[in-house]
Amino acid sequence: MNEDDSTQALEDEATPSSVGRVRELERFALARLPSMQLADGLFCQQVQVENGCRPEGSSLRYTLIILIGLLRAEEHGIAQPFHLGGLRATVLSRLNSEEAAPGDFGLALWAESRMEGSALEELAGALAARLERGRGLSPLMTMELAWMLMGLVEATARSGIGRGEELLEEIRTSLLDDRNPGSGLLTHTSRGPRRRFPHFADQIYAALALSQLARAREDAEALSACRAIADRLVEAQMIDGAWPWIYDPVRGTVVEPYELYSVHQDSMAMIGLHGVSQATGDPRYHLAAVSGLEWNYGNNVLGVEMVDRERGLINRSIRRKQRLHRVQQARNAASVYAKARPKLPGPEGLEVNRTMRPYHLGWILEAWAGREELADIEHR
Repeated sequence: MNEDDSTQALEDEATPSSVGRVRELERFALARLPSMQLADGLFCQQVQVENGCRPEGSSLRYTLIILIGLLRAEEHGIAQPFHLGGLRATVLSRLNSEEAAPGDFGLALWAESRMEGSALEELAGALAARLERGRGLSPLMTMELAWMLMGLVEATARSGIGRGEELLEEIRTSLLDDRNPGSGLLTHTSRGPRRRFPHFADQIYAALALSQLARAREDAEALSACRAIADRLVEAQMIDGAWPWIYDPVRGTVVEPYELYSVHQDSMAMIGLHGVSQATGDPRYHLAAVSGLEWNYGNNVLGVEMVDRERGLINRSIRRKQRLHRVQQARNAASVYAKARPKLPGPEGLEVNRTMRPYHLGWILEAWAGREELADIEHR
């Protein structure tokens, strides 16, 4: 499949329903991903309009996320154009490099638990060794801890993996105790100046991992925590369905809405909030995620479709214009301590970030493959 195929995949339905939206996104992801894979088997870092949408850089992390999504697609009978055994071999060979961060080992455990599983114990041991060589869990982003927890929950559910059980308990404690100031939201790290300003990614991945822990082990504390995160996120969802970016976990409020990312709208929110719906039995969480889909199709402050059919691109975000964004983000961060509301820009202060990163396409597959009908909220 080539870029023309991916463009056609997005044009197949003139006015699709929400279910039609997610099915065309799946087709787009599978058609576009081959052109984003490099000769060494890894996927690129990004493509951007100003560079002719040519692949730039490479990313082990993004390749791992894509592998997770492709495995889900294959599990649910969706034909995909890659040799997954070869992709597995590529990522396993690269995990010994300095590029690999602790969170990447979590993603690798997650992927391996869906495959043959022979590398689970080795990966858990390598993760433990990487943490011991570093500074432990404290300086790591909550997003990375969530990936590690997710991978370990999936792996230990499949087989005993030695050090993995002990690591799982350490990560659980860090999320539920060290990073939980009481509002429902989690901090960005355990300590340091960035602790107070976590991203949406920290919250949504943590909600997913804790929901999986709650289901796998009947962990009541994890269940309560994932519900609390989801409640705060749903409360903060913007009127047009957008998911704000930076939060204050002490007060449980939004610090800085921008950037507003298209991947949050069409996949990441669904991945995490569906997990919470599964754990709690409450559908309102995943329904909130579905309600944000139309943001990508023009229901946003700029009235812009983030899906660029002509270029075969899902634009990365709507953001503050770059000459002003650092100043305003700093002001909004300072407003946290003054208990003030963040200052929102008008349309004239915003722009579209015309890049795409391939992990977005992996998360589309993880979000929707096998559960496309959950997007049908009109008949509920």
